[in-house]
Amino acid sequence: MIPIQERNRQIIQLRKDGMSQREVARKFDLSPTRIYLIVQMDDANKAMAVRRAKLQEAIRADNDPEKVMPVCDVVDAIGLSAPIRNRLLHHFTQTGKISLRELMEMCLNSPKENGEIIGTPLLRVYGIGKKGFWCIVRALSSTDMGSQCNEEWQRKLVKVKRDWGSYYTELD
Repeated sequence: MIPIQERNRQIIQLRKDGMSQREVARKFDLSPTRIYLIVQMDDANKAMAVRRAKLQEAIRADNDPEKVMPVCDVVDAIGLSAPIRNRLLHHFTQTGKISLRELMEMCLNSPKENGEIIGTPLLRVYGIGKKGFWCIVRALSSTDMGSQCNEEWQRKLVKVKRDWGSYYTELD
């Protein structure tokens, strides 16, 4: 039995080579609809990769953590998974826009007026949770956003590591 990713790669290649959907389906003992969905998903992933590259290039060119952008552009540029992307889009429905600095600061613990810690604003976004929080932290860490934005994130990441030290080292 071959791994699913390898099987899907073979399916996509056979379809590109001109083999019919039915023939490919028979060869892999799948339905023609499943073959269609695998090919469509590959096309969607390629389109998203092109979109992500263009958005990242625009962010690097601006190199401004204060620039307000549509939330969908920010989350697509840093490459968040669909569930986390959708939660953030829903959370920012009213404004529809965010700056990289705002997203970065949502990863930091917020102090109350009396000195107590309220917690991380990102964890108060419905449906994000700790896994989503760490996905966003990793996405911000692995995306080249331009020197000024990268430096700002590195300063904020020091605080995230300080506040979440044991969790952070477990996830490295």
